[in-house]
Amino acid sequence: MATQVITGRDVSLSFSGSLGTDIDAQALSATLTKSIDRQTYQTLDGEAYKTTNVEAEFTMEILADWGKTSSVCEALWAAADNTPDTTFTVTMTVTTGHTFAFDCLPAYPAPVGGTGADAQTATFTFKVSKGAVTESL
Repeated sequence: MATQVITGRDVSLSFSGSLGTDIDAQALSATLTKSIDRQTYQTLDGEAYKTTNVEAEFTMEILADWGKTSSVCEALWAAADNTPDTTFTVTMTVTTGHTFAFDCLPAYPAPVGGTGADAQTATFTFKVSKGAVTESL
C-alpha cells in the first residue's frame, strides 16, 4: 500500500452557529490533542490500571480579523464574555474522509496584538467538553 501524505491543507474546519464563517481561509494551524489520565497501581500480581479522566484540547492559530464583518475573533471573544459555559461544535474533516467532531468551551485569544510588519495572529486554546471526540469515516 502506498503511503498517503496528509498536510495541514488537507484539513477543513467548521464551527457551529455564527462562530467561524471563514475559518479555513484564515487558519494557520489547528491541532486536536486527546489524553488519558491513568493511575498505575503496583499490586501483588503486578500492575493494575485505572483511568480517572480523559481530556482533550483544541488549539487553533488564525490570522486576526478584528473589525471584519462576521469576524471570527470577535465572535469567539463575545462567546467567551457572554456564554463561557455553553459549548459550540467543531468539525475537522481530513481529505481521506475522516471527521472529528467535538464540543468546545469558548476561550479568549492569546495574545492579542502583533510584531512589526508581521501579520497579526490570534491563538485560541479550547477545552473540549468532557474530552469527548467522535471520530468517523
